[in-house]
Amino acid sequence: MIFESGSHVRARWIFLFFICFQIQGQVRYSVKIGGLYSVNQRAPFWIKSNQFGTVPDSSNTLFFEHAVQWSHKGLEWGAQMNVWSGHQARVLLPEIYGSYNVGGFRFLVGRKKQYHGWGDSTLSSGSMTWSGNALPIPEVQVSIPEYRRVWPKVLAIKGHYSHGWFGDQHFVKQYYLHQKSLYLRWGEGKVRFHTGIMHHAQWGGKPKYDPGPEGWLAHGQRFASGGKVYREVVFPFTNPPRDSAKVASFDFENRYGNHLGQLDWGLEGNMGSSVWKVYRQLPFETGQTFSSLGNLDDGVYGISLNRKKGVIRHLVLEFLHTTNQGLYRSGFLRFIGYKGRHYGRNQNYYFSHAQYLDGWSYEGRTLGSPFLLPNPDIRDEKTVDSPNYFANNNNIKAGYVGLKTQLNSVSMITKVSLSRNFGTYHKKIQADQFSLGHNMEIPVSGATIAVEVGIDHGDLIRDNFGIQLSWKKTWQ
Repeated sequence: MIFESGSHVRARWIFLFFICFQIQGQVRYSVKIGGLYSVNQRAPFWIKSNQFGTVPDSSNTLFFEHAVQWSHKGLEWGAQMNVWSGHQARVLLPEIYGSYNVGGFRFLVGRKKQYHGWGDSTLSSGSMTWSGNALPIPEVQVSIPEYRRVWPKVLAIKGHYSHGWFGDQHFVKQYYLHQKSLYLRWGEGKVRFHTGIMHHAQWGGKPKYDPGPEGWLAHGQRFASGGKVYREVVFPFTNPPRDSAKVASFDFENRYGNHLGQLDWGLEGNMGSSVWKVYRQLPFETGQTFSSLGNLDDGVYGISLNRKKGVIRHLVLEFLHTTNQGLYRSGFLRFIGYKGRHYGRNQNYYFSHAQYLDGWSYEGRTLGSPFLLPNPDIRDEKTVDSPNYFANNNNIKAGYVGLKTQLNSVSMITKVSLSRNFGTYHKKIQADQFSLGHNMEIPVSGATIAVEVGIDHGDLIRDNFGIQLSWKKTWQ
């Protein structure tokens, strides 16, 4: 949430409440100060991406962050405040939440940094549809956050169910998030198999733009909402009935709201001092690519290795592919002679939507993979003329390497990506892009000094070089 000047006092008192609340239990408090500079006054790609919206779009700024977390007997409260100075001066609360853990379940209220999807949660380029690239959305959530056995030595499950509030965005206001997931872990030996599904939906709300003729996109300047609509959003197995006068024509074909998600599967191996993963994330949209699986070759392909000892502590290799989108049959589907229910139909709208013009984003940042960039981050000559598509570059092939190394007490993380970008179905481009981020953390007198360098070079993003310096101290 971004607090305007009249709300600064409320934000300060809320934060002080979390600092002063309870003496018993475990308290963790941290302070971080720093600055970001770049040659073109934009934050480099790998400095800004997957930071839960805590790094501003513009550079040449100073920032201040402090955070507190308290936990005691299953209860937990947490808050984080970020203050930016300079051209993009803002006060943010990236986290402000309360949760209670009981019997393997967690009940959460507020906004909390979370990674959803099965893969590498710390060094990945980002989960396909929920990467930690944007500010957390305020929500009410019930979850099984860690795997819980339901069939000893065979099956364990985890998952979550959420209702969230998008609030007031650029094109639509007062709309909601529905989100749920279910993940299964098979086996409890050295090698385990994981499968899962995650479903998101944007629904309800009022368009802040002209939605066109009455009954086409909206009725009475509102998108469909209410208890019946919510049931259809939660269980989107059928289209709304055509005989209802209150259903917009757009909803007849596409269901209520904007639906998307991902199917996950992979292997995990434990080799004592190291853990490896092989994973695959397949996206789906609006029920159509899900029902036909015509986009079988799209998604994230990943391999990760995590080690407890040695110089190389963590290595991630990933490949992102989004050029299918139901427009053609993958090689496997051609081999088995399968066309699918929607073969040949244009589904080229990953992260964009004709009603929710803000797309799959929150506060201007992509909720899914950061490679699917919005217009402001792209060179002017590569953007789409129409403002009706949030993800103006959603046809991508990208390779990514993430590496964490440890030299004595010095920790370093390097992220390198090389992508070929093809624009959208409506405007085809070809742009190669290289981005690099390197972060080094040095412990000094009980605190940590971090130096982070970012480089962007290519035809999609404006060429850039930036550096971020920070000092962080934690008490617990």
